[in-house]
Amino acid sequence: MRPRLLPWLVCPLCHHELTPVVAVSERRPPAEEDYHVLEATTPIEDPNDVEIDIISGALTCDACHIYYPIYNGIPRMLVYPTRVAQLHAQENRAWLTTHLAGFDLPQQIPPPGEQEVLRNFSTEWTGYKWTGVSYWSLTPDTVLRCKRYELGLGRHDLQHRLVLEVGIGIGGTADALSRAESCELVGIDLGYAVDQARHYFGQNPLLHLVQASVFALPFRPGSFDVVYSHGVLHHTYSTRAAFTQIAQLPKQANGMLYVWVYSHDQEHATPLRRVLMGIESGVRPVLSRLPGFWQTLFLAPALPFYVLYQNFYRRVQLGAHAARYGWNEALQAARDRLTPPFAHRHTYEEVIEWFQAAMYQDLELLRDEQPPEGVPDTFPLNVGVRGFRRHSE
Repeated sequence: MRPRLLPWLVCPLCHHELTPVVAVSERRPPAEEDYHVLEATTPIEDPNDVEIDIISGALTCDACHIYYPIYNGIPRMLVYPTRVAQLHAQENRAWLTTHLAGFDLPQQIPPPGEQEVLRNFSTEWTGYKWTGVSYWSLTPDTVLRCKRYELGLGRHDLQHRLVLEVGIGIGGTADALSRAESCELVGIDLGYAVDQARHYFGQNPLLHLVQASVFALPFRPGSFDVVYSHGVLHHTYSTRAAFTQIAQLPKQANGMLYVWVYSHDQEHATPLRRVLMGIESGVRPVLSRLPGFWQTLFLAPALPFYVLYQNFYRRVQLGAHAARYGWNEALQAARDRLTPPFAHRHTYEEVIEWFQAAMYQDLELLRDEQPPEGVPDTFPLNVGVRGFRRHSE
């Protein structure tokens, strides 16, 4: 992590400021064009804030006497015991004794089902191999086009703005968006997908990565110009509770929030989708509890169907915008559909009420907008809503 991230980070337990304690760092100055974007987003007071990359260390909260590991260049802000925190403690035992005496790891109880969500999505994403040819069922260029459509970038400019993606996955969209729109982007994810994001896109100085839970966010309220989340909140124990948490993060004046969640309309749009929904409803509660190895064995017979469906049926529909599936892509798609413990579905009316209750105005609905070429019908068939904070409190 770069020290640049620190002004926006707080202790997720008490919202107190954090102090970095560095074990290993390296100097990685941004390219000149990236430096200009960073300076335009938030003025750079100390060049070290953007040139130094902290590889290992900790963030300490003096109020809680808690420390959060920095491991593999990523701050790990989960507030309950995790595998990565244990690994950090084992590998840095002597350093912790010397530099962090009196500080302990957080020991809170995780939200309902969150450890299973962390496990399943980590299995999904850490096994995914980024090729630059496909991302989900689309080409990377088409995914970026979809994100511009979702965020309404024909009307709302991201240039030199601070953006948060909630549920970054391996970071392909965030990396492309930050570079294409010249914005600075923070991406959080519950699982170890952040390590894949670091591996593939860690050279991008416009992109910051944080491992954190939506139910214990490590950010100051009102920090971001734009906050967006696609296909994530419905995978928590309560979509509305998760929405309420992220609704605090856009800036008080003109901050934008965009969320996209599952709806029943998409799943009932065709006979095939109705069949798949029935299979999912029966299989998911069992499959989500199995270890990753057994999930793979169970899913293996379905992978030829995913390959045939994507490489023939979807390519007829979307042409060159649809990516070709191999084993890796098919397995990821099957995992994403069948292994998450939660997959709630909502209506536009529900989500609109959430935005209004959080005092958002000027709502924009994805179903009312014409999607550009190559955007699958799943985008407007599910629930996508943008809202704006037009007042100051």
